[in-house]
Amino acid sequence: MRKKLTQNLILFFATIVSRPLLTIFRMSLSIRIKNGHYVKECRRQGENFILSFWHENMILPLLVHEGDGIHVLVSQHFDGEVIARVLHSYGSRTVRGSSTRGGGLAYRRMKNAMKFGKFEAAFTPDGPTGPRRRMKLGAVRLAAETGVPIISMGVAASRFRRLGSWDRLLLILPFSRCALVYGKPFYVPKQAGLKALKYMCDELTAQTNQLDQEAQACL
Repeated sequence: MRKKLTQNLILFFATIVSRPLLTIFRMSLSIRIKNGHYVKECRRQGENFILSFWHENMILPLLVHEGDGIHVLVSQHFDGEVIARVLHSYGSRTVRGSSTRGGGLAYRRMKNAMKFGKFEAAFTPDGPTGPRRRMKLGAVRLAAETGVPIISMGVAASRFRRLGSWDRLLLILPFSRCALVYGKPFYVPKQAGLKALKYMCDELTAQTNQLDQEAQACL
């Protein structure tokens, strides 16, 4: 009973209170964006894309892409429900599922939506449980089967704390200088086999880590 009450309070906060607090928080930040033209060019051409960033860096992309209607893959666990409610309050959409629950259905929904309509997606490719900063196959396979590019993102902040969670979540402090760097769109060949897909996961892992370093240099 006590656990249920605590969860309900957390969900209430995520649904009602998170939006105004995030808006005030966002106003306190100084954010530098580099290579944002990659996203703009995809949209100008009417091309779908997959944004990819480490699970620990999810806060800044949420703030920067406020109201864009991007679909974010979120787990069906309780922590995923909290994240989903925050995302909805901030104008993002969610597809529920992960490697441990409901992932197959979520994958098919995104695949069909990307093939037959406008559908911009965001992945934390090392989530929901890690290993930290190691890209899994989901986003790469989806890119191969739909033909849409992956746009990796690097994140940095001048003032932050890290949580003790598996991902060491980057908790950006108010009045920080922040940087968000987009990578060049990465296309995965449709005929790529499993070995090639795993190699591309390694390539994108290295690219995303490099983008984090570039973001740090922008501060």
